[in-house]
Amino acid sequence: MKARSAGLLALASAVCLACFLFTGCQPTLECGPWTFSGTPTGNSFPMTDTFTFNPGNCGKSCDCSQDPIIQMVWVYDATNHMNLYASDQPQGTRSDANGWAIDQLNGWAYAYYSLQNNGTFSATYGLPGSNGTASTLIDAPGGWGANIYFYAVDVPVCYSSKTCKDKILGYYFWSYILDNTDTGQKFITAPAWKDLDTEFQNAVAAWNAWAPTSGSENDGTGTLSHAVVLPTLSDL
Repeated sequence: MKARSAGLLALASAVCLACFLFTGCQPTLECGPWTFSGTPTGNSFPMTDTFTFNPGNCGKSCDCSQDPIIQMVWVYDATNHMNLYASDQPQGTRSDANGWAIDQLNGWAYAYYSLQNNGTFSATYGLPGSNGTASTLIDAPGGWGANIYFYAVDVPVCYSSKTCKDKILGYYFWSYILDNTDTGQKFITAPAWKDLDTEFQNAVAAWNAWAPTSGSENDGTGTLSHAVVLPTLSDL
């Protein structure tokens, strides 16, 4: 998918650096602490991101028994000035106007990162947590070639609850760059900032527009007639 202009890359990088280095950007909702670990190896970035929900951190009340993570990504080829996709799942209109898309594998029908078609979660990609128990996302992006920028935002959502179902609990930004030798370099890993929450809603809308048209989805655990539309998601 062609990017609108190379200027988007410069703008995105400048905003990332400004928000990371200074205090001028307003933080997004964070209802618990994050722990990020990972080091680029060759041109890939094996990583683990964990979020531990504590509603008291954001002055809220919520009893959540499952809080899986949805991941949106932005991948940019600086050599050819175009956005790339983070997986081989057919995209259609799945990306928003700025090139962000919900990250999911081909054949997986749900937007939740580790939720399989049979309704269970895969430990390979990270299990959901609950109040006081960490929710985990495991990823290892890579394989595009030199001069690639990879940005991701992880968003835990209360999936199972009698009081706060479909509520967003936080946002975390992580990123790396493949330099001109195709070697991965860690870029920014930090709690996200305002505007990325709006971008997430745009990516959700793009997923929801695409899902009914996706065709059959089979991940090896089950077959669904098409990808599953997300419900309305909002901050706790």
